[in-house]
Amino acid sequence: MAANIKTIAAAAGVSCATVSRALNGQPGVGPRTRRRIERIAREQGYVPDAQAQALVSGRLPFVGLVVPDITNPYFPAIARGAEEAAFELGYSLLLVDTAWRSDRVFRALDLLTSRRVAGLLLSVPMERLERTPDWERLRPSVVMAGQPSPHGSGLGAVEVDDELGGRLVGEHLAACGWRRVGFLAGPREDAATRRRLAGLQAAVDASGGALDLVAVRCGEWTEGWGAEEAGRLLDQVPVDALFAANDLLALGALRAAEARGRTAGGDLAIVGYDDIDAAARCRVPLTTVAQPTREVGREAVRRLVARIENDAPLEDLRLPPNLVVRASSDCLTARKAI
Repeated sequence: MAANIKTIAAAAGVSCATVSRALNGQPGVGPRTRRRIERIAREQGYVPDAQAQALVSGRLPFVGLVVPDITNPYFPAIARGAEEAAFELGYSLLLVDTAWRSDRVFRALDLLTSRRVAGLLLSVPMERLERTPDWERLRPSVVMAGQPSPHGSGLGAVEVDDELGGRLVGEHLAACGWRRVGFLAGPREDAATRRRLAGLQAAVDASGGALDLVAVRCGEWTEGWGAEEAGRLLDQVPVDALFAANDLLALGALRAAEARGRTAGGDLAIVGYDDIDAAARCRVPLTTVAQPTREVGREAVRRLVARIENDAPLEDLRLPPNLVVRASSDCLTARKAI
């Protein structure tokens, strides 16, 4: 017979209510009795019923993940890592895509909290929201995944060091002999834009004049906008390098360059950010900054569950990216020396 509350109660010589309190961590059970019940449950191979636990705790064994754009490969990578970690820890993942709409973010928060999910992962740029969420209502079980913790929110965050990523790009371009760089990114208020640009500017400042930031264009995180804006920039500004702050923008820049007879890795360097699968499969493979996005999702879930189950403190974690050099930024200095 399968182990259940009744079989454990009979073996321990206590009531079913006592077994239920002991296995759900509730008060009213002495430490010796609690240990005996837990030992018998292990010996009998008892598997807790998630729905029954939810009725006791008022909380379902789900964590919610809110993303702004599921078509952007960056966010599915976070979701994949989050789902893996959630499964390992006994939770299921509920994913909500808000399509970059502020109203949908608040609807998602209301929906997930009304469904009594155990906790929330937010991968949405908080700078875009029309108003500030009620963090007091959402806490304690909220962790930012791939986005910084909003000032004063008291939330924890697992993110990537974007300033380091931007600096790595600038240092690479300067070392390879590229001189005049244009920067393409999403909205200027987004943390990813600001931090990647700050890192690039730090590399420019440290280059001793070897690298010059000649244009900054901010708009959307899409391939279409990247193609349009890169085309305008190439038509208007003499640049020999483009740093696109995500790979979708870089893919658009590659299209715009080709349409104008410019050759990535030839007379123009193009560098992206994220290292999505398509980056290595381009006709001219794309140099890009690889983010540990899967690990961001995994670590965010680990910290969220530690908060849910053990009231662990919410602390920020910033993971380092690394530069993956491919043909789209072939070294100009080396070719001039041949």
